[in-house]
Amino acid sequence: MLCLICFCGVFVNISAYGFDFFEKTFLVEITQGSELSNKVNFYTVGGFETANGNFVSYAPWYTNHWTDARIAFMTEVTPSIGIIWGFSTGEQADKYKIYPNMKIGLAYFDKLSKDSTISLKATTIIGGKLIEYPCLADYGDIGGLQSVNCRMAASQMPPAETLQYLFNDKPYNQTVVLLEYKILF
Repeated sequence: MLCLICFCGVFVNISAYGFDFFEKTFLVEITQGSELSNKVNFYTVGGFETANGNFVSYAPWYTNHWTDARIAFMTEVTPSIGIIWGFSTGEQADKYKIYPNMKIGLAYFDKLSKDSTISLKATTIIGGKLIEYPCLADYGDIGGLQSVNCRMAASQMPPAETLQYLFNDKPYNQTVVLLEYKILF
C-alpha cells in the first residue's frame, strides 16, 4: 500500500521506510457533546421577566446549531507505544463559543508476564475553551444601558458584578494521565 505524507509541499512515501500510517492508525474516540456543551445546554430552558412583565427566554442565546464533535485516533509506533491525536469541531451560539481543540498524547502497553500487564495513557487538550459573551441591558432611569451577564440580568446583583460570572472555562479533563496494572488470577 502506498502511503504519502506532505512535508512543505514535498510528498514522501513513508511506506518505503517500513511504516504504513493507515494500517497502524486506529479510531479510539468519536463523540458529540462534552461537559462544556452540557453546561451551556442547561441554559436553553428558562429565562427571566423584565420590569414591564415580558418574559425573555434564554433559548435564542444558548441554542447552538452544531454540537461540539470530537474524534481521536491512535497511531501505533511500536507494538508497545502509540501516539494519540485528534480534534474537536467546537460549537457556538449567540452568547457563547466553545473553541475547537486538538488532543495529543501517548499510550504505552507492556505485558510483564503471562498474567500481568501495565499500561500508561497520557493526553492533553490544546484549545477548546468556553467563552460566554455579555448582554447589553437597559435598566431605564435607574441604570441606563449596561453590560451584564445575560443569565443574571434580572438578579438583585449590580450589572457590573454579574460580569465576573460569565463562563470562561477550560475543557474538563484537559490533561489526563492513567496508569493501569492488571493481574489475572
